[in-house]
Amino acid sequence: MKLSDALLLLLLAAVWGLSFIFMRATAEDFGPIVLITIRVGVAALCLIGFLFVKQRLQEFIKYWKMLFVIGLLNSALPFSFLAYASLSLNAGVMSIINALTPIFTALIAHLWLKDKMNKPQLLGMLIGFSGITYLVWDKMNWDTVSWLPIASAVMTTVSYGIAANTTKKYLKGVSSMTATAGTLFFATLFMLVLAVFFLPDFSVIPTLSWTYALALGMLCTAFAYLIFYKLIQTIGPSKAVSVTFIIPIFSFLWAYLLLGEVVTMRMWIATAIILLGTGLVTGVIGSKKSAL
Repeated sequence: MKLSDALLLLLLAAVWGLSFIFMRATAEDFGPIVLITIRVGVAALCLIGFLFVKQRLQEFIKYWKMLFVIGLLNSALPFSFLAYASLSLNAGVMSIINALTPIFTALIAHLWLKDKMNKPQLLGMLIGFSGITYLVWDKMNWDTVSWLPIASAVMTTVSYGIAANTTKKYLKGVSSMTATAGTLFFATLFMLVLAVFFLPDFSVIPTLSWTYALALGMLCTAFAYLIFYKLIQTIGPSKAVSVTFIIPIFSFLWAYLLLGEVVTMRMWIATAIILLGTGLVTGVIGSKKSAL
């Protein structure tokens, strides 16, 4: 991996680490659906003008169906899952669960795109799932109230994994700007239809929450997705989603500085276990030989 790509991964991790804090701080005020509508809507407005460049407009028209699908899989659905989870889970825990994304990305690539997996990668999956089990075990009462937010956070990573592989298969060669603006445009249309049924009383929402919501759209979505799609094209989806290795560290830092959240020993241990598993799955740790 080039140094420039590594630096982009680091920057993306810092920005996406902030997204968990912004969602945790604002999801209750806006409600998950409206918050995500604002997030993708603001991001789409920031980037939509770039689609009017002739070449990108042609790309948008040619690939609009796949841009719509990926807009749901990579923005509307996973963002909504995360926003719902943030009503119950703290920012640090959500970022740790998010670190499962490379595992699901590799698993889906194996099942769908026939990318072979070796024994260390399979071991890594088992380790990763054991890490998430350890993280949430003390929070589970085996009732809907306790496991649904956790399941929602996990579904976020599944959706990201499907989206990354769909992008690789169907949007290869499409400019990162077209992919970003196009998917966010369709995600916004989808979320607007849902949002009309969940409108909050906007007059009581504090200014700080509005600030966080706007930053969530401009910084953590529009800017971050430009970087993300660029990395998918330059280093591939499996390596691009390895950004989740670093996100928990930034998320812990931001959560401590901005929300005063405490980082527990269980969170650090779970992070280490999940990152070990993810490292094996992505080939950062271990060998890629002896493919099954």
